[in-house]
Amino acid sequence: MREIRASAPAKVNLTLRVGPPSPDAYHPLVTVFEALDLREYLTVRTARTPGIRVTTDAYLPDGSYDEATTARMRELPADSHLAHRAAKRLQRLAMSGPWGQSAAGIDIHVDKHIPMAGGMAGGSADAAAALVACNELWELGLSGQQLELLARSLGADVPACLVGGIALGTGRGDHMDPLDEGAQPRHHWAIALAHEGLETPGVFRALDEAQGPGGTWKELTQPSSEEIGALTGDSLGLAPLLVNDLQETALRMRPELADTMRAAQNAGALAVILSGSGPSIAALAQDADGAHRLAQALEGAPSVAHAFTTRGPVPGARLE
Repeated sequence: MREIRASAPAKVNLTLRVGPPSPDAYHPLVTVFEALDLREYLTVRTARTPGIRVTTDAYLPDGSYDEATTARMRELPADSHLAHRAAKRLQRLAMSGPWGQSAAGIDIHVDKHIPMAGGMAGGSADAAAALVACNELWELGLSGQQLELLARSLGADVPACLVGGIALGTGRGDHMDPLDEGAQPRHHWAIALAHEGLETPGVFRALDEAQGPGGTWKELTQPSSEEIGALTGDSLGLAPLLVNDLQETALRMRPELADTMRAAQNAGALAVILSGSGPSIAALAQDADGAHRLAQALEGAPSVAHAFTTRGPVPGARLE
């Protein structure tokens, strides 16, 4: 038996600009990702029984075991998990090479720390970690660029979790241009989790419906060199640049999220933004102590299920 352990980070979109849908219904994006030190941990083991099996243990932000989420995850078919899809891509390569039929069976276990359906790329992080782990497990020797190409076929956020740091995403948000490869944490966040999740496709559909057939979409432009300097600088410089074109739509769908944002602003956040398609709310603080104060204030808000602190940027998917 051979066993490999890997991890990959959550993300927050520092900026998220959305263009009009193309004929295939996908939207072009210009977005800047930041990888956060909330990570999914994934263990891959060779097995004698053919097939790819996925099990999950989920944990709350305070580190305690999350029985409800664990039960929901274990009810899902294995092939609905992005980690399964990622492993399947590499398994085909392994079985066509020296490993042959000995690569036909693996067990994947996920220690889940990123909230489900929270706009923080939990499933995408699982896929990114699976790519790194399986590449090592089967000694495939794929380069970072080759893994990134595979990541694009799995979902728009998977390359961001693979690359980490602060990175510009274009195309569908899946073509990555690293802006800060040093990935030294300097931004401190309080994250407020909602009582219910939001599904990304539903938020985009609602955005399209609100725009209508003749809607006016904003022109997509990439950040200037001055903006990149601020996005990768300190929190005070970052704060005025946070923007999310999905935020207004998500707030219409879930009005209570506006209450969470006001609570964060009243508690002294430098800036507050919806994380991705939501419903998690990210409140930017000046330092770690400020983030803890924000989290304590948000924990008592009726619209908040849990609040915790995190920081970024951090490295992307890696072996543990």
